[in-house]
Amino acid sequence: MVRLQLQELLELLQRGGYRTAAQLAELLGVSEKTVRTRIKELGEDLKSHGARLESKARYGYRLVIDSQAEFEAYLNHGEQTYVPETGQERNEYLLAYLLWHQDYIRIEDLGEFLYVSKTTLSASLKSVEAILRRYHLTLERRPNYGIRVAGEEFDVRHLITDYYIKRNGLTGLDPAHQQEEIEYLAKRLGERMMAYEIHLSELAFQNFVDYVYVAWKRMRYGHYLSMEKESLPEMGIKEKTFIHELMTVMREERRINYTKDEENYLLLYLAGKRMIGNVVENDSNFIIREQTDRLTLAMMDVVNQEFHIDFRSNFDLRMTLNQHLVPLDVRIRYGIPLKNPMLEEIREKYSLAYQISLEAVRVLKEQYHREISQDEIGYFALIFELALEKNRVEELSDILVVCSTGKGSSRLLKYKYEQEFSDYLRNIYVCDLLELESFDFTKVDYIFTTVPITREVPVPIVEVGIFLGHEDIQKVSSTLRRGKSDFLRKYYRPKRFLTGHFGDTKEEILKELCDIIARQEQVDDNFYDLVLERESYAQMEYGNQITMPHPNAIASEETFVYVVVLDRAVVWNRLPVRVVLLTSVGKQSDEDRQRFYDTAARFVLNKSAVDSLLARPEYDVFMKLLQENSAAE
Repeated sequence: MVRLQLQELLELLQRGGYRTAAQLAELLGVSEKTVRTRIKELGEDLKSHGARLESKARYGYRLVIDSQAEFEAYLNHGEQTYVPETGQERNEYLLAYLLWHQDYIRIEDLGEFLYVSKTTLSASLKSVEAILRRYHLTLERRPNYGIRVAGEEFDVRHLITDYYIKRNGLTGLDPAHQQEEIEYLAKRLGERMMAYEIHLSELAFQNFVDYVYVAWKRMRYGHYLSMEKESLPEMGIKEKTFIHELMTVMREERRINYTKDEENYLLLYLAGKRMIGNVVENDSNFIIREQTDRLTLAMMDVVNQEFHIDFRSNFDLRMTLNQHLVPLDVRIRYGIPLKNPMLEEIREKYSLAYQISLEAVRVLKEQYHREISQDEIGYFALIFELALEKNRVEELSDILVVCSTGKGSSRLLKYKYEQEFSDYLRNIYVCDLLELESFDFTKVDYIFTTVPITREVPVPIVEVGIFLGHEDIQKVSSTLRRGKSDFLRKYYRPKRFLTGHFGDTKEEILKELCDIIARQEQVDDNFYDLVLERESYAQMEYGNQITMPHPNAIASEETFVYVVVLDRAVVWNRLPVRVVLLTSVGKQSDEDRQRFYDTAARFVLNKSAVDSLLARPEYDVFMKLLQENSAAE
C-alpha cells in the first residue's frame, strides 16, 4: 500500500516554522484544497495526542507540541494513513472518508485524493451508495459543490459500528489506537456500572461500549445527534447519574463537548440494551405498564389461536415477556439495534419456538407500525422455547432384552443398552427364553433379542448381536427413533399426500385442495372460506418453496395435514411455492399436538429436507424426512 499525504504532511510540519498551504501543496504534489482538507484532519487527530496545529494569516501553519510524551507515544505507534490498492479497500476507505467528512467534496478532489480515475471512483461510489441505503442514508449531490453523506446521525453511527468497529478499524482515517481506546473505555464503563449496580449481559455491554466509543469519536469531529422532545422511558436516578458522569468524563478527560440530546440518547441506548435475564430482582426502576401487559396477553392470544398451545395461564412466561417488552419498546421507538449472535442456531434448534415468535410479533407490528427484526424474533424464540420445554413430556420406551448366555452376560448387555440408548429408554428388563414364557409384555414397547424367538408375542421383536456392534447400535437407534415418531402417521396419511397440477394461483390451488378435503374428512361447510380468511392476514414466508395455510378457526373433527407437491412453482403472496402443507387442528383433544407442531416447524425451516422432497415427491420419502426432523430425535 502507498503512504498517503497525512504522514508526509506531519513530517513536513515537524521540521519547524510556518508553512503555507501553497508551499505544502507544492512539496506534496497536490492541490491547496487537498492540503487544507488534510490539515483539518491532522489537527483533529493531534488534539488528543499532546499536539495541535496553529494557523496564522499570511504565514500558514505550524506544529505546536503541548505534551512531548503523548506526542512521542503517538509517533511510536507508527500511525499512518494509506492509499487503498484493492477495490474492496478503496470502497471501505471511501465510505469511511465520506462518513467523517462534514462538508461537500468535489469528485475531482476525491479522485486526486485517492489517486484513481473518475471511472474507477464512480464504480466505488456505487458500492458506497448501496451500503448507505441499507442504513437509510443517501449520497447527496450538489452541482459545483460535490457530494456528501446525508441522513440521520444515529444511522451514521449505526453504520460505523457495524462496518468498522465490529471489524476492528476505521480504514485509513482514524485508527488512533482504536483497540486500546475501546479497552480503556470498557474498563471505565465497567467500573462505573459496578459502582452504580447497573447490569447488562456481556453482549449488551460490548454493544454499549461500541456505541459510546463511536459517539465519543463523532462528537470529537463535530457530529452531534438531535432528537425530538419526546418523553424518555422510565429510568432510575442511578442510570441518569451514571450517564451524566460518563458525559462529564468525556468533557474533562477527552476535551469533548456534549449536548443534552447526546446525554439523552445515551440514556435511551442504555435502556434499550436491557435484555431478558438482565433485570435485577426487586429493581424499583423496572416498571411494567398496563399497555405492555396488554401486548403480552395479545401475543399469547395469537399463539393460542394459531398453534392451539395455550400459555395464557403461564404466569412465568407472562412476566418474562413483560420484562422483555420494556427495553424492546425503547429499541423499537428509537431504532436501537440489538444483534443476536445465536440467530441461526435458534432457527435450527428451536424451530417451533421461532415459528411461534414469527406469529406472535404480529401484535408488535400492528402496535408500532414497524417491522420486527429477525434478531429480535430470535430473542422471543428463546423465551417461548423455555415455556415449551416445560410443556414437553419426554417419550421414553420400555424394552426387554432377551439373552441366553447367562446372568453375567445379561447384566453386561443391559449396561451396554443403558450407555448407548439412555436418551430413549425408561426401563430395561432382561430375561432368557425360559423366563420369556411368563413375562408380562404390557411392561414393554419392544423386545431386542440375541436368540431367535419362535413364539408369538404382542410387541415388535428386533434381533441383534450379543456384542452390540456398530450395525446393531444403528438398528436399535433407528427402531427407538421410529417408535417415537410413529405418532406422525395419524396426521400424515397416504391419502393426504398429493402431487401434480392444482391450479395456477393460490386461490385455485386452495379451492381444489379444500374440495378434496371436504370429500375425505369431517370438516365444517365453510372450511375453504376459513382458509382464505386466514390467508388474508400477514403470512410467514419461509423462503424454502413451502407454505403452511390453515383455517382461521377450528373446523374439523380431528387434526390432519394435507401435503401437496406442485409440479411447478406458483407465486404464493410474494414468494414461489411448490410444497403446500394445509394443516387443520381438530376439535378432539390431542396429547401429541405440541410434538406435531415441533416436527412440522423443523421440517418447513429445513431447506435441505424440502429440496429432498421436491427431488423425490413420494409419501414414504416425506415420512422419512419428517421422522428425521422429528423433535423427539
